This record gives sequence, structure tokens and C-alpha cells, in this order.
Amino acid sequence: MALIRLSIFLLLFLPACQQTSQKGTLDALEEIPLMYAKGFALYRGNNFFILEIIQSPNKTQRFLISDPVEEVLMPDLSLDGKIPIGSHKVILSATPQVAHLDYLQAEDHLMAFPDLDLISSESVRRRIDEDKIIDLGKGPVTNFEKIIDLEPDWVMISGFGEPFKLADRLASANIPVIINQEFLEEHPLGRAEWIKVTGVLLGKEKEATEVYSKIVTNYNASRELMAKVPENKKPSVLSGTLYKDIWYAPGKESWAAKIIADAGGHYLFDKEGDTGSLTLNYEFVLNHASEADYWIGAANHTSLGSMVEQNSKYGVFKAHKEKQIYTYTLGMGATGGLRYFEEGYLRPDLVLLDMIKILHPEKASEHKFRYFERLED
Repeated sequence: MALIRLSIFLLLFLPACQQTSQKGTLDALEEIPLMYAKGFALYRGNNFFILEIIQSPNKTQRFLISDPVEEVLMPDLSLDGKIPIGSHKVILSATPQVAHLDYLQAEDHLMAFPDLDLISSESVRRRIDEDKIIDLGKGPVTNFEKIIDLEPDWVMISGFGEPFKLADRLASANIPVIINQEFLEEHPLGRAEWIKVTGVLLGKEKEATEVYSKIVTNYNASRELMAKVPENKKPSVLSGTLYKDIWYAPGKESWAAKIIADAGGHYLFDKEGDTGSLTLNYEFVLNHASEADYWIGAANHTSLGSMVEQNSKYGVFKAHKEKQIYTYTLGMGATGGLRYFEEGYLRPDLVLLDMIKILHPEKASEHKFRYFERLED
């Protein structure tokens, strides 16, 4: 089920990225400083913004964001699209992007989304129930004819896969397609900083900056508190689950691994992989993590009993025997969407507090779990 939910982020249609020279042409503009994000850049002109989405060292998307009725005097730049500032007609493809609209009080801007059941936000679900948001369907092939008919100001998608044919068809309809690369950010606060992209697009730069600043302050305060925990007081942590004899878990440089470390935990796979998902065999996991104090992120199992019913191998782990397994299923929406996959990437400060409450409960006694819950019998 967790893998199915992950697959929703592999959606839809990637436009071919334009190769451009970055130096010299942007010198006259004010570069908006970023704190942690590496995957985008924002520049401010007299009455416009330039947004760059960095796909690789040699490939960058570049968009002009401005009032369509005002004349813009800007450097001679190659562009992948022009977007009206303060857009009100938006199509998204992944639930973390929906959380941006929620926090910027712009839920009414969302026109359509693939598989509406995955959305957990109560405010967005009300609009879904009122038939104000169109369901684009499930699976890797989207209804691009419907998207073209809706004439959105822009479409934002997650940068997985390479469905270039769909991208070309949208480009031919003059619909800007922004590839959101937030999942590549190594630092949790880097991923959260992508709300600034959404903020500029919606004409809510100030609001987005305020939201992000609070998240940074909260996260760093908790991180600094836990930095004082001695190494010998850090509980060991296992993560992930088996799927068809392969154990999937976060890599050592991943978002989740970073938060476990910042919460005063010792992630037992902190020497494996990089920013992506690990694919491990069961014997390796058993040898390295069978005695883990905690097991955090055990997919969306509902009980300890259901875990061993699905796979008896889970029962040999210390964390299972001592009932120290936590899943991210707290905050499930009316149709099964999980708050963790929607809001959690924007609110790493709250995820961090959840982790601290698991690993060092005395340090977060007043915090109430928002995403994680302990499995019972």
C-alpha cells in the first residue's frame, strides 16, 4: 500500500527541459536568498519574478511570473513559459503540493488532481465533496485532453519518470508545466522551502516566507535541543518493510534518516545508499537491525498481529516483541489519504517532534503525535 501511495508521486507528464546558459543574463536581477533548498532559484525584477527549476547542472526550467497586463522590462532570457502572478487556475499531481495551497489559504485555486481519494486535507476534501475539483483519474496515463480543456495557468508535477510525449502535447497547448524537484532535497528544511515557489506563483510570496520561517525556527530549536544527547543515549532505529522479499528503507542521506538523527536516534542503515530508497535483502536487515530499539515507518500496518500474519519474519525483531513499532497512519483522511504524505514534507518540524516523542519522550512531553502512532496487538 505504501508503495502504491509512493507511485502517485510518479505522475504525469514531464516537459523536455531547456538547456540554457545561466551566467550573465540574470546579473541585473535580485536573487531571493534561500536557506536550505538547492533545487530552485528565484529572482525579483521591477514588477516580475524569474523562477528557475534546476533539473541538473546543465538543464534548467525557467519561467517568467508577472502581471499579464503590465509591460515587463527584463533581460533577454530564454523561457520555458510565462505564468500570470497570482494564478487562480492550478492543477497539481502530488499531495505534498496540496499542503502548500492549504497553508497559503489557496485551496480554491486547485482545479483538478489525479486520484482525489489520496487527499487528506479537510478543507480540500470539502471542495471535492462539492464537486469543485475534477478527478483526473488513476494510473500513469492522465487525461491530458481534460487538462487542456480546463486551461490552467500552470500545472505542477513531481519530477519522477519521463513521459515526454504527454509533456510535448501540453507544451503545444501553451500550458506551463513546472517540474517539482523537492523530493531530491537532502535537508528536510530544503524540501519544505519549496513552499516559496508556490507562494511566488500564487502572488503570496510574503505569506509563504512567513510560514517557512516559523517551520525553520521550530525545527532548529528542536534539533539544537537533541544535539546535546550523548551517543550512548541514542536509541537504535530500524525503518522500512518487506515487499516481495526486498526490504525498502530510507537511504543514509534521505529526508527520513536526517530527521531520525536530528531527533537523537541512531539509524541503523546510516552507512547505506544516499538520498533515495534502499533495497536490502532480509538477511542483511536481520543481521544489522534485529535488535533495534525502535522500528519507525513500518508502512501502514494496523496492528502487530496483522504484521506477522502478512509476514512471519517480522515477529523475530526486538521492536516487534517489545511493541515499539510506529507507523505514519495517524491523521488518515476520509478516503484513505495520509496526512504524513501530504503535510509532513512541508512540516518537518512536526515530524521531528513526533520522532523525539518516540525516542526521547521526556523531551517532548507536551507534544501530541500528529503523524505517527504505535502499533498495538
